Amino acid sequence: RVDQLKYDVQHLQTALRNFQQRRYLREQQERQREELLARTFTTNDSDTTIPIDETLQFNESLQSAHRGMDELIGSGTNILQGLRDQRVTLKGTHKKILDVANMLG
Repeated sequence: RVDQLKYDVQHLQTALRNFQQRRYLREQQERQREELLARTFTTNDSDTTIPIDETLQFNESLQSAHRGMDELIGSGTNILQGLRDQRVTLKGTHKKILDVANMLG
């Protein structure tokens, strides 16, 4: 009978501790909720800064490199077009030279 009473006491103490723990957690959550609801939110302080200078500089460098590559491609295209035009001119000249050579015999 004494052992049964000891077991019952332990069981009740454990149940009481669990109940107190849950009540403490619930009260803490309610307190935190009330603090959040009561808080007035404002804009950020002037001390808050975002370090975007390096990113901005990196982006500008990439854009500059992109423009440089576009100019390089455009220059290459112009050179190729010039070579094509020279080829057409040289073909015409070659044909005229052959015609003159045929006429002279």
